Amino acid sequence: MSDARINTMDASLPLYLLLLPVALLTYLVYHVFYTFYWHPLAAFPGPPLAALTRLYRTYIDCSPSRSFVHTLGQLHEKYGDIIRIGPNELHFHSPAAYLEIYNANHRWDKEKSLYHSFGEDRSSFGFLTYRESKERKDVLSRRFSKKAVQDAQRIVEGIVLDLCNTFEQNSASPVDLFYAFRCMSIDVITYLCFANSVDAVHAPNYEAPIILAMDASLPVFVRFKHSSFYKNMIMNCPPKLSKIISPATAGLVDLQTLLKAQIEEITTDPGKLAKLPHSTTIYHELLRPEAYRTGTAPSSGSLFEESQALMFGGADTTGTTLMHGCFYILSSKEIYAKIKAELLTAWPILDGPPLSWEELEKLPYLTAVIKESLRMSPGVASPLPRVVPATGAIITKTPIPGGTVVAHASHFVHRNPDVFGNPDEFIPDRWLGEHGRALDRWLLSFSRGPRSCLGQHLAWLELYLCFGHLFRKFDVEIDPSSPKELEWRDCFLPDYVGPHLRAKMTPVTS
Repeated sequence: MSDARINTMDASLPLYLLLLPVALLTYLVYHVFYTFYWHPLAAFPGPPLAALTRLYRTYIDCSPSRSFVHTLGQLHEKYGDIIRIGPNELHFHSPAAYLEIYNANHRWDKEKSLYHSFGEDRSSFGFLTYRESKERKDVLSRRFSKKAVQDAQRIVEGIVLDLCNTFEQNSASPVDLFYAFRCMSIDVITYLCFANSVDAVHAPNYEAPIILAMDASLPVFVRFKHSSFYKNMIMNCPPKLSKIISPATAGLVDLQTLLKAQIEEITTDPGKLAKLPHSTTIYHELLRPEAYRTGTAPSSGSLFEESQALMFGGADTTGTTLMHGCFYILSSKEIYAKIKAELLTAWPILDGPPLSWEELEKLPYLTAVIKESLRMSPGVASPLPRVVPATGAIITKTPIPGGTVVAHASHFVHRNPDVFGNPDEFIPDRWLGEHGRALDRWLLSFSRGPRSCLGQHLAWLELYLCFGHLFRKFDVEIDPSSPKELEWRDCFLPDYVGPHLRAKMTPVTS
């Protein structure tokens, strides 16, 4: 290389170094101007940092002391009904907007960053498009229809009776209802999936390994949402190495190891499921090639992801609803007395046949208590993001550009004073009579539209049987060690941060 060329490069090097920060500054200035003046969502109010970068959401989601859905409440108070919560994302507050976003006529895609953060991309929950999810959901619906759930009633009742037996055996000391109810629900869903429950209700102190693993997984899933590199590293590493790299993921790794073992067992020996009644086994249906239009059953990887989705959806939301209901019932002598009296009248002879689901559904006050428990429980805490189609949409008379991510958390409908008077109070009577029936459209615990919760009939069955047996067979008293409020943070599902709800169970004799 000639001396002249070397001298030229040496002379130009400082110029490159000078141009780099200038180019970066120019880009940042352009990005700011585009975000606040030229972007299709520029007219919508919201925190400026949220409009500029997703790091705003990352910071809140990954801070142990913060909760995004609670932050949203504060933002709506400041900015109004429609707020910009990301560079291309809006959140809505009005109840009407919820029904316009999630309804049977809209088959909008799910937004990837949330739904692919759980490692359930190939499940009915994780499929982004309606078309992808429909075939799987059609197959699962045969096992989650009300008729199929009615056929499984005795199985569910048997597990509820197991739970009640453990309450009786532990009547000398308070029981942890946060764990106990979810142990019951996880036993139900694992039995219905695999014809083999994990027998969580008999775990010491109800601290079943699968429940502890699910709890430990929630903050990990939040981190997965904001770092695909971290997610892929953990999901693709051998289990032992994952625990070494990130000890916080140990619970998730243990849960996935357990579920993969279940899937391997039924895929290597399908005959095991074939010997069982079809109406009780979800995975028997999933493994039938003829159940699919393509004639091909899902891969073992897809079946594993479906099992994880079913575990979280089938255990956590029902269990936390039971816990919230008990918290409020036991905090009110009047409500407690009314539900006890109604059950005693309908079920006068304790040693006689227990009330069926159909009979329990006819009890107006019990039904009102269950609905109010669903309303007061966070359920799925996070907003469920959808992508507006390219043609755009009108939501609450507001034009929304195509490609915008829109969402609404049901929490804000359930706590809206214009829909539910005194929304922070537990008032079962609001669900009685004609006015109560009119409120049913605003009970959104299972969401709405074509992607609503598959297991809602099963959840109703568990809620009726568990509340019915619990308050008929036991005198229940809240333990002084219980929290004054049930505090939680938004980790998609609620992550409870305080002491657990505990109660003393005294069996009644008549």
